[in-house]
Amino acid sequence: MVDNKALESGLKAMAVDFHLPGGGRKKLSQLVAGHLDWFDAAERRGMGWLDMIRALTAAGVTGRGGEPLSVGTLSSTVWRKRAESEDVKSRASRRARLPPPDPASQHRRLPKEASHFSAGKPPRSERTASRPFDDQAQVNRPRPTFSQRSAPEVSSQSRDVLAFMDRARAVRRKSE
Repeated sequence: MVDNKALESGLKAMAVDFHLPGGGRKKLSQLVAGHLDWFDAAERRGMGWLDMIRALTAAGVTGRGGEPLSVGTLSSTVWRKRAESEDVKSRASRRARLPPPDPASQHRRLPKEASHFSAGKPPRSERTASRPFDDQAQVNRPRPTFSQRSAPEVSSQSRDVLAFMDRARAVRRKSE
C-alpha cells in the first residue's frame, strides 16, 4: 500500500517540475508523462480525479489563470500517457520476442535504374508515347455540368443555385 508520505513527496516533486524558471509552466502532458507513477500510486491509494486535482492545486499545479484543472483535462491526459506508455512497452516486448532477421532472407534491393520499371512493362515514357493523343479532343471535350450529373432528388432551391453556378462557370470560361 502506498503511504501518504510517498504521495506528498511525489506531489512536491511534481510541483517543482511544473514551475519553470522565469514564471513559465511545463505542459501538462509532459508533466504527467514524467510523473505517471504518481498517478498510478494515487489511484492505488484510493484517490479519485477530484482528489488528485485538489492535491495538485494545493501544490501549485493549476490550469490557465490559476484555476484548478478540470477532471476531463487531467483524466484524458493521464489516460493518453498511459496508453502511449503501454504501446511503447508492448512494442519493446514484441521486438524482444522476435528473433533477429536472417540476412539471407532479406530482399535484395534492385539497382537504382531497375527500380523504375515494373516487371515486364516498358518505361512509362514508352507506354504513353505509343498511345495517340489528340490535344484538341482533350481540351474541347464537353464536361457535364454539376446540375446535369445524376443526383438524388434535388430541391428547386438547389436547382436554382446549381443553375447560377453553371452560368457563372460559362462566363468565366468565355473570359479566359
